[in-house]
Amino acid sequence: MSSHEAAIREALDDKGVVVFCSELTETGMLKTAAQARGQPYREVRMGMGDAAMRERFHALQAMTGHKTLPQVFVDGRFVGGLQDYLDPPQAGAAGLGPEARTWVQRLSYAGLLPFAFGVLVLLFAAVDSATGRFFSLWLMAYGAVILSFLGATHWGMSLARGTGDVRGLVAAVIPPLVGWLALLLLPWAGLPLLLLGFLGWWLYERRAAGVLQLPDWYQQLRFRLSGVVILLLALATLRVWVA
Repeated sequence: MSSHEAAIREALDDKGVVVFCSELTETGMLKTAAQARGQPYREVRMGMGDAAMRERFHALQAMTGHKTLPQVFVDGRFVGGLQDYLDPPQAGAAGLGPEARTWVQRLSYAGLLPFAFGVLVLLFAAVDSATGRFFSLWLMAYGAVILSFLGATHWGMSLARGTGDVRGLVAAVIPPLVGWLALLLLPWAGLPLLLLGFLGWWLYERRAAGVLQLPDWYQQLRFRLSGVVILLLALATLRVWVA
């Protein structure tokens, strides 16, 4: 590895957005977009009047296959030029048409109904009765399934990006493990574990939204869904604890 390649890789150790640009590159839009997405932002200026910097630029070209500046990296992963970062390729949820998006929203909200029904019954049934025990397990089983579904969604995203996103693949297997562990516990411990699982996954999605290139409408949808699920599981947990 040349000294120029080493310098480039060292610059990419930073999390967030790293932009390699010339002294004349206008980067205001990139900085504004990164701030809106909650991503740390840093620029590496490459003055073409310096022979050593021109050599470093050629090393950057060889690494990315991209011939011009600016070149944008997110969490060490090359995403392209200015427009590639501002308007990422329309794939997955980002590229859904209006009708498909509507169905995603309808099906997602419909997925809240088993949670709501289970909690409603549990609030009015004796927890130690047959009905109470059944609907405690109902909530735990359904919660484990949905948590596993969320992890599988991100597994598919990581595979579709095809960028060797090992961290995304590792993160995707955590929700089903949490759901499985919850099912091995009694409701007084399993329900709060599921609650923490949904809360933790929502926080992860917020942190990884820029890397995953999740569209704003999907992030808002996930925020609302997660909020309702966490609230319902909190009610169920309190009901079991105070019984």
